Amino acid sequence: PEKIDTMLDITKEVLLKAKLDNKQRAIEMLKEAKAGMEAAVVGSGHRYAASRLSARFTTADALGELMSGISTIESVKEMLKTAEEDWPTIQSRLESIRSKLLHTKGDKKMIINLTADESLLESSSGTFTKFITDMHQNAVGDDKAPAKHDWSSEVKMADRGFEGFSVPTQVNYVGFGEQLYKPGETISGAAQVISKFLSTGFLWDNVRVIGGAYGGFCGFDPVSGVFRFLSYRDPNLAKTLDNYKAAADYLANLDLTQEELEKAIIGTIGDIDSPMSPDQKGFASLTRWLIGREQKDLQKRRDQILATSAEDFREFGRRLQALNKEADAVVVGSAAAFDAANKEMDTQFEIKEVL
Repeated sequence: PEKIDTMLDITKEVLLKAKLDNKQRAIEMLKEAKAGMEAAVVGSGHRYAASRLSARFTTADALGELMSGISTIESVKEMLKTAEEDWPTIQSRLESIRSKLLHTKGDKKMIINLTADESLLESSSGTFTKFITDMHQNAVGDDKAPAKHDWSSEVKMADRGFEGFSVPTQVNYVGFGEQLYKPGETISGAAQVISKFLSTGFLWDNVRVIGGAYGGFCGFDPVSGVFRFLSYRDPNLAKTLDNYKAAADYLANLDLTQEELEKAIIGTIGDIDSPMSPDQKGFASLTRWLIGREQKDLQKRRDQILATSAEDFREFGRRLQALNKEADAVVVGSAAAFDAANKEMDTQFEIKEVL
């Protein structure tokens, strides 16, 4: 408790007094960011493939990809060039961002999320109230809130098709996916059970053990309805895509035993109810509050997971059979792998050189 004042003072200093006119420091930070992302896309290409796939389907995912996906590498390069040649433009952008963060008037106020035990929050309420008052006194802007942005009209989603991002590597990160559930469709928690089952069974056996990749897995986003297959440090490309497509028939014709079903359900419940640290709990609570997800929604999904049936697996397989006809591929890999795949496959990759 005695350190709360110091913590809030540091927070205020960062928000209110950070010097945004240091050109050289900004250039150094941009160079560090560029080097870090270029290293990450070679070593963790599956994450970039995943975000690029999702950027085709929802505005939120398209924004996320612009801010932390493969598109960000080009953006950072452009910002670095602008910082070196036209620093006032970059400084103006930084000031604008701070202004929006500090807007505490009108009906668009800064959101402050505090995580602590109940007694500490109660005993320190005066300190937190003073912090909020200080922020109001340093508010930027008038009483009129900033105009609401229609991000759906401002953010362009990634183009459909097969995309290949060429990097200097001897392995590939193969992504394949589609929006399995369209807006308005009911999504069952059973989808999480089936995704877990595929990752630890069929994909493990065919992509990792037989195919030689370091990892093969899939993921389903219950918010966007997007389903993605991914591989990690994969020596194959076309063969892995064939394995992804084969998963649909595997599920559609699966004769699952009760023991296998229960094991899949228990594994999924273990994932969603795994212990969280205090900061993880706080972030999860904030995220749920922002998107309007209540405890009853979480319990409903748990109930759906526990009620998953063998027929849910087969129905999901039939959905994947339809996905195979529409899905896109995004691959981070070597130029040689793309050349070989384009000779072997009917659908051609549009190849972009990243580094």
